[in-house]
Amino acid sequence: MLCKRLPSIHSTKKAFTLIELLVVIAIIAILAAILFPVFAKVREKARAITCVSNMKQIGLGFMQYVQDNDETFPRWQLNIVPTDGNTLRTWPNAVYPYIKNGDHSIDIDGTPATWGNSGIFVCPDYGVQNAGTSYGVNITMMQEGPDDYVAQADIKPSATLADLQTPADSVMAIETGVNDGGSSYDIFDPDEALWTTTVGTPPGSHPNDLDLQYDCDATAAQIASEAWSYPGCGMFPRYRHTNTSNMIFSDGHVKAMNRGRLNWYQNIYVQGVYERAGVYQPVY
Repeated sequence: MLCKRLPSIHSTKKAFTLIELLVVIAIIAILAAILFPVFAKVREKARAITCVSNMKQIGLGFMQYVQDNDETFPRWQLNIVPTDGNTLRTWPNAVYPYIKNGDHSIDIDGTPATWGNSGIFVCPDYGVQNAGTSYGVNITMMQEGPDDYVAQADIKPSATLADLQTPADSVMAIETGVNDGGSSYDIFDPDEALWTTTVGTPPGSHPNDLDLQYDCDATAAQIASEAWSYPGCGMFPRYRHTNTSNMIFSDGHVKAMNRGRLNWYQNIYVQGVYERAGVYQPVY
């Protein structure tokens, strides 16, 4: 009796060809090229939002300080004991009690000190962490002294709320570039000569055309050499958040300003306060 041959159950599997593999790889590469920049922008947006949150808390700290001190802004730097250089303090120390965030230690004189080295005093995008605060205040509004660097006769009063005609337009603090020294500046320079060549009168005041040359971060070599140039990157706005820079205005609100949109006359110059601080008179 002849046996009937059964059909084979073995089946052949078709493999990917080289062309098909290359097509799949090309599609993955295209998707990666599209998505990775999106992911980078999302991460940068998150850092920018963190920076805004930092500055909002700092702005509220300033407003509470002002309300508790006869509507007067703090000094950006002073000796809490006028004749003792070991008691030097900067503005983060003034607003810390209202914020309770960031570094807080006991200085060599035995008193608490805050230098703005961490926490909300540092933008997450700032190039050198733990070098001091990455935010600088307007030195015409917050005067220096008494300290080892200014003579008693040269001490000027800090601004009051009554001095500010348009606080919602006046910039109180900015995020600065990385300084070329070993620590950051915690001030910004409002001198007209460093911001613009033509001011004019409102509403036709001329946009800044000089300050953007300082939109920079110091290089690693400059930081290592501690060249300490003046005014340099550390005393001007740094537009590190996709061409925007966060700023605290004198009523406490925070706004991301596009690069090139800040106006010296409207946003930096505070009439009366600027002149009292002893900087150059504005040119109209």
